Amino acid sequence: MNLLTGAVAGFEALARWRHPKRGLVPPDEFLGLADEMGLMNDLGLLMMTQASRQLAEWLGRHPSAGKLFCSVNLSVGEIERPNLVEDVTRIIADAGLPKGALKLEVTEGDIMRDTSRAAETLTRLREAGASLALDDFGTGFSSLTWLAKLPFDTLKIDRYFVLTMDKDEGSAKIVKSVVNLGRDLSLEVVAEGVENAGLAKLLLEAQCHYGQGFGYAQALPAQEAEVYLNESLADGTAPIKARSA
Repeated sequence: MNLLTGAVAGFEALARWRHPKRGLVPPDEFLGLADEMGLMNDLGLLMMTQASRQLAEWLGRHPSAGKLFCSVNLSVGEIERPNLVEDVTRIIADAGLPKGALKLEVTEGDIMRDTSRAAETLTRLREAGASLALDDFGTGFSSLTWLAKLPFDTLKIDRYFVLTMDKDEGSAKIVKSVVNLGRDLSLEVVAEGVENAGLAKLLLEAQCHYGQGFGYAQALPAQEAEVYLNESLADGTAPIKARSA
């Protein structure tokens, strides 16, 4: 969400399994199993493909949405997969997405395993037309030298610091520091974990202009997400605000 305007800036694609008998299976019940069975790369590929197609449909129906994007998380296994860049290039081209509309998220821990190799892969992904976000920033103690060199366009502040910034002075200072760092590096900064209007207000005071969290909505299927998008786009007069605590 754009915290200044209340407009939807983008979406994050999340894995959900709607089982014919068990109903909606939460990710913590199947992602571990998918990893054990060696299916995470296939799942990641499926998510990127479906997210890109859905985003392309929305952009076609809602041209006023502007630079709407959709984020997909990359696992460490995907980052190290030889054909990742080729697959992303094909997915973006097949969907007809504009440059940067597919945003790929990686964590600090993922890139610190082999920073040089990750840097090469991320650079190629950026050249292929994806935008890049560093997820859960602040938890991995990554080198700021590498941060300045890697081709990210977005920093995502870990939800712990956002959730506790109204109670913990240290968390509030970290949030402000990351916002300032992002501005100095010309990066967009997104605060995760915006659970209520009070946190959204504090983030705006810290000059953080983007946020996401359950204060706006729980995870939604595509059809309901488009309704949410429509509310945001309605003549520009329907800003969406975080719920009160």
